[in-house]
Amino acid sequence: MKRLIPVLLILMTAIPLFAQTPTAVPEGAFRKPAIITAIGQNSDAAIVKVLCNTKLKLGFGYNILAEAKDLADNASILMVVGASAKGLGAAGISMEQEMARTKALIGAAKAKGIAIIAVHTGGSSRRGESSNQLIELVMADASAAVVFADGNTDGFFTELAAKRGIPLYQTPTIAAAGTVIQTLFKQ
Repeated sequence: MKRLIPVLLILMTAIPLFAQTPTAVPEGAFRKPAIITAIGQNSDAAIVKVLCNTKLKLGFGYNILAEAKDLADNASILMVVGASAKGLGAAGISMEQEMARTKALIGAAKAKGIAIIAVHTGGSSRRGESSNQLIELVMADASAAVVFADGNTDGFFTELAAKRGIPLYQTPTIAAAGTVIQTLFKQ
């Protein structure tokens, strides 16, 4: 019994971190096939890909520069948000071009009935004016958001999720974000 008490205390403190809005998406609410893309050309999208596909075996597609034509038969898209000047430079695109690509991708997803999940695993280092612009853009049409708690210390995601009435899953670790994503796609 003494060993069980610390485990229960950890679970009791961790559970509120996962669902931070009044409504939660039911288990398995999102459908596959799904694709992961970077919004802001961050390296976090690659981390989410490895977490989802290598560790959790979810089998998501991946295209860091996904466009409308890449949505094909997908039912869901994970938009991993966080601006990276280095990533934008390596891709040879400006912030304005990335905003335009994101708007077009969101428009195509909405037109095709593809569910958008906003994902932010970069923590506070992937926040700033450029990232916030992209986050606001994606959150405006997202059906859910999965956020590493370190990136929401100012409540920015909490406020955006409340405005839209979408569930916000705030996790204590990046690995826990993968677990939440797996639950959202559980079939």
